[in-house]
Amino acid sequence: MTTTTASASITAQSKTNQAETHQAGINQFETTTSPIAVSVQDVSFAYRRNRPVLEHIDLDVPRGQSIGILGYNGVGKTTLFGVIIGTLKPQSGRTIINADVFGSMRDVFQLTDSGNLTFDMTIRENIRFRAMLYATHDDPHPVDLDHLEDLPMVKAFELGDHLDKKVKELSGGLRKRAGIVAGLLFDPHLIMLDEPTNAVDPVTRQLLIALMRQLRADGRTIMTITHDLEYCWEVADRVVMLDDRRIVGDHRIADFPDYESFQLTATPGRERTAVDFGIADR
Repeated sequence: MTTTTASASITAQSKTNQAETHQAGINQFETTTSPIAVSVQDVSFAYRRNRPVLEHIDLDVPRGQSIGILGYNGVGKTTLFGVIIGTLKPQSGRTIINADVFGSMRDVFQLTDSGNLTFDMTIRENIRFRAMLYATHDDPHPVDLDHLEDLPMVKAFELGDHLDKKVKELSGGLRKRAGIVAGLLFDPHLIMLDEPTNAVDPVTRQLLIALMRQLRADGRTIMTITHDLEYCWEVADRVVMLDDRRIVGDHRIADFPDYESFQLTATPGRERTAVDFGIADR
């Protein structure tokens, strides 16, 4: 069964004691009953029969939580996002994006490797096209297209001089910036990021972290696939670890006394300190 939006309310008891973060003191959630924003219920998925990528995945993400999804390459992190969004159909189980929390799929933004951009169009044209898709009777102009250069998000990511360049002409880092801005200009409340800090310069990385911290403080629900443990330490309330097709760890960031202890827990396989590459035998 593919992703659905649920009209029935889904709630769960939040026990994360999210009153303050370990570093910034950002006000989050007191222990309370929070609606579940995204629910993954006993999901299994395989690209080929008898070769499962995910098996019996159960995961609830409360509204307003920032969650990091960790795991080595090939463990199924991006596949899980595809099942949640509905671009992939699970062999069993179901995923729900709660319609009581998000009024429509307009409230959902997923950043992919392509930045969700059309490469033969300019950044401005991509944003204009998206504005047409997001326009409604009550809000026919969701973005001020005549003054894109003056929008805070565009200024913050320094895209003003690049708005009329085709996406295929941009560097990887600028393309990532453009994809983030093009999506977040439309004020999504569920933000799904796939390796957002991968192959970006340090300035872009820090801008992204600052933006996610602000969105987190604003109560947005953020799901991030990443290998960047420092990003998780700065941005996430919780990390889930995938390995061998299943969830093998689920931890609150606030439970770790320091970054080093978090890093040790979040790096399975660290015991492989001596690996024979066959070089010494040559």
